[in-house]
Amino acid sequence: MLPAPEDIRKRFKDAGFEIAEASKSPETLSVKKHGCVCYLIRQPGGGWAPSGPPYFVARGLECALEDQGYQKFWRHAGKRFPVRVSELRNLHAFDQEVRECQGWKSLYNESLGTTSARTVYDRMTGRPDR
Repeated sequence: MLPAPEDIRKRFKDAGFEIAEASKSPETLSVKKHGCVCYLIRQPGGGWAPSGPPYFVARGLECALEDQGYQKFWRHAGKRFPVRVSELRNLHAFDQEVRECQGWKSLYNESLGTTSARTVYDRMTGRPDR
């Protein structure tokens, strides 16, 4: 039997997360900790799945992680600004704790470091074919 919405709230609260309904429906939750937020949606089978990548909250804006190859940036509404090491560590810790609370498998590439919501390498545009 899959956990009820109340059970999932208790599990996250016990781990120190702030829990809130992300919409009018109790089927969508936001979990916050370490200055980061993730949205979970209840699936038809009863489980919970993320609705997107975890976000870092900077200046009140929910920012996704973008990898430019040479540096990582926070991206919100087409604007970007550089990531600090402490912020990246917070996002990685947050993602790992959410996975642990949910009992999700931690994949090898994800456990090495935080995966980016968007990857853009500058060397790929305008490169001549060989």
